[in-house]
Amino acid sequence: QVHVMESTSNILRRFYTEVWEQKNLDKIADYFHPDAGQDLLIEDRAVDISEVREWMEILHGLVHGITVNFLQTIEDSAWCSAFLEISCTSSQTGKPVTVYQQIMVRQADGLFLESYPQFDLLRFFAQLEQLPADAYPLLMGGTRLG
Repeated sequence: QVHVMESTSNILRRFYTEVWEQKNLDKIADYFHPDAGQDLLIEDRAVDISEVREWMEILHGLVHGITVNFLQTIEDSAWCSAFLEISCTSSQTGKPVTVYQQIMVRQADGLFLESYPQFDLLRFFAQLEQLPADAYPLLMGGTRLG
């Protein structure tokens, strides 16, 4: 029996505030259901809490001052889809960085059962100056960066 009490968008907002903005990585596990990984929309895409933590450690090492703005959310019972604007500052250059993420999550009993984030890594690393200045046209032309 799945119960949906608090809106999924509210839980998602809390997650981004506590984990992304406030860097409270010890809270990550508090957001994911122990049964996460069963009955998935996309097989083999179960949430691995250690991977989420590793991504957050990498992210917080590259940037600081993260602010997450929910540009649009669509909610349907246990599901929520959100389009996010993430603003921060490069730890290396001090320059502002703005990147976008789309995420779709499903919750039960206030915990996420599924999470499907799509983060614009190309734009992110380009703004961190870790890609060639002409990375977009190079990639569009079939060049492999490596």
